[in-house]
Amino acid sequence: MRKGQQGITLLEVVLGMLVLALGLFAAAALQVKALQATASARQHSQATYLAKSLLEQARAGGSVEDSGQWQAQVRLALGAQAEGWVRSSGSSLKVIVDWPDARDPEHQGVSLQGWP
Repeated sequence: MRKGQQGITLLEVVLGMLVLALGLFAAAALQVKALQATASARQHSQATYLAKSLLEQARAGGSVEDSGQWQAQVRLALGAQAEGWVRSSGSSLKVIVDWPDARDPEHQGVSLQGWP
């Protein structure tokens, strides 16, 4: 630039816009990752709640052998491929909830054990 001229060149404007665009792109990518982590945490919380509710039902004297309604709740909350099992060994019950996670090719799972 000549002495006495004021202002910015087109190159400076383009570089400034590029830096701004990169910053906005990074912020958007971070937001997407946060949303995915939130969805995964929500599924984990729902699975824990469902497993705990079945254990509480057993403690209250309810039957856990016919858990078709509970299975329907698991699939409704966690997706059609979600599954839940109840294993009894002696006096204890083990409730397992398994569901697919879009971020992870392997299934996610929750396992709770209790004594009715």
